[in-house]
Amino acid sequence: MTTTPSSPLRHAVIGIGAGIFNLHRAGLTLDDVQVVGVSDVVPNPGQERADELDAPFYLDHRKMLAETQPDVTVIITPHPFHAALAIDALNAGSHVLVEKPIAVQVAEADAMIAAAEANHRLLAVNFQHRFRPDVQAVKHLISSGGLGKIQRVTGVQPWLRTAAYFRQAGWRGTWKGEGGGVLMNQAPHDLDLLCYLVGLPSRLFALANTRCHAIETEDTVTAVLEWPDGGQGSLYFSTTDYGPRTLEIAGTGGVVKLCEGAPVLERFSPDLLTHMAENPGPFARPQSEIDELPLPEAGDQGHLAVYKDLHRAIREGGTPLADGRSSSQSLELANAIILSGQTGQPVDLPLGRETYAEMLAGLLKR
Repeated sequence: MTTTPSSPLRHAVIGIGAGIFNLHRAGLTLDDVQVVGVSDVVPNPGQERADELDAPFYLDHRKMLAETQPDVTVIITPHPFHAALAIDALNAGSHVLVEKPIAVQVAEADAMIAAAEANHRLLAVNFQHRFRPDVQAVKHLISSGGLGKIQRVTGVQPWLRTAAYFRQAGWRGTWKGEGGGVLMNQAPHDLDLLCYLVGLPSRLFALANTRCHAIETEDTVTAVLEWPDGGQGSLYFSTTDYGPRTLEIAGTGGVVKLCEGAPVLERFSPDLLTHMAENPGPFARPQSEIDELPLPEAGDQGHLAVYKDLHRAIREGGTPLADGRSSSQSLELANAIILSGQTGQPVDLPLGRETYAEMLAGLLKR
């Protein structure tokens, strides 16, 4: 299957009836996109959306893949189905864009990545927040050494939900339906930004509780993290709390905070390592300057940015910004936090895949 720069990229959609379809509409209606087929296990509203996109509707995704031979398959089903569907599409010779989280267990993500590599196809994940100008500014700041050596990462992420939210869908807050609670539903974008900006921790310990909601899975989590170079951090997620969501990254060269609006940056002069070694004052503080971090010019945002970036990688070669391998790190981190919360023990990363699978299987039997 080949494409030329002038030919449209043939797209198919699995899970066309999903509520999140509305966020994908802009990418699927680009001038260089032709939707050749859509599928869902139920006909409504799938058939209606198929008519809107002027594409045939299928109840069987395998039949759709065989008959339409898409260049790109977009998967927007619930994440427990992502791995099997993505592997089917990759084995059919299609590139894949899958919604977040990439899967339930990181072992499934491993299998998806292996299928993409075996079939010489691209696997991308819909982590659209990587494209935000503020995130790109912080990424450049860290990559260029502007924060020095990273010492601390602090994330506070309240995602308040009501009892009515969980009553809307029986799969929410269940091990079978989501494979976790706040970590698998509300936290994936936050976990992805942490891994994208500072990398995957090497060790963690977590407390995970169901404090207020009548659900099976965790509604509140606090995790303590350690990185390979000795940097430390903490993360807090909850669907029982309300307040600003922030991610603060502190290095020997300064501190930057991601929140609403432009990131706030405090630069130290000199670097803390030099300050601690050379300043004669036992309690001396470094000089600092606080300012908003300049942002790059805003490009495409949201789901549209993910589509255009994947199309660029297909047509020009290269790797999508949110490729499968880097995007699986946030799932590995979520799995590790869940494992620690369930066992009460620290967890080393890379995560033991079999250990996690055994733990999750036990939860599913309850």
